[in-house]
Amino acid sequence: MIIAFFLATLLSSLSPGPAVLLAIAVSLRSGVAAGIRAVLGVCAGSLVYFLLALGGVLAFLATRRLWFEVLQLVGAAYLVWLGLSAIHASWSTANSSTAATVSASTQDPRPFRGGLVTQLSNPKAILYWTALLPPFLDPARAMRAQLTLLVAIGIPVDFVVLSGYVLLAASARAWLATLRFQRLLGLGAGALFTLLGSVLLISTLVRMR
Repeated sequence: MIIAFFLATLLSSLSPGPAVLLAIAVSLRSGVAAGIRAVLGVCAGSLVYFLLALGGVLAFLATRRLWFEVLQLVGAAYLVWLGLSAIHASWSTANSSTAATVSASTQDPRPFRGGLVTQLSNPKAILYWTALLPPFLDPARAMRAQLTLLVAIGIPVDFVVLSGYVLLAASARAWLATLRFQRLLGLGAGALFTLLGSVLLISTLVRMR
């Protein structure tokens, strides 16, 4: 059962989502250190979900469709805001003459907070805690001990996978760090965030009708 949970968590972590996109975007713009801080923010968000799961809050939220959809709207709107911010930051460097100016203007001032907010407003994370975990829990055994064990597996897996994305993105940044490419990269990342957030926003609004 533990091996099955590990594999399920690994596949979930590897699949593209807001946390993966954030880790890549921050690393491309600001380097490995900032990317790792963003990943730590994501892991902190997972710890918050763990505490909520222990208190039964997530199970309650999952049964309240309207609240769940409102949370999805908040997460989608935040992704759109991240995307538009990245596009604005990249566009504002159009007249810069040095790559240093690009780097300075696109630094993420609070990558940890960005990772935390992204994870807390991430519908995929909520589904993970409300849909993926229950099949691996035995109602006949102590729930807190089981949840603690699964979290001790899940969060490190998340950290390792997301850190791998950070390192890969930073490697690409190191040899593609030209003024024009950095600007196009920021625009591309911003467009992806905006597109993903818009799709989530529209699909949630359609379901709410």
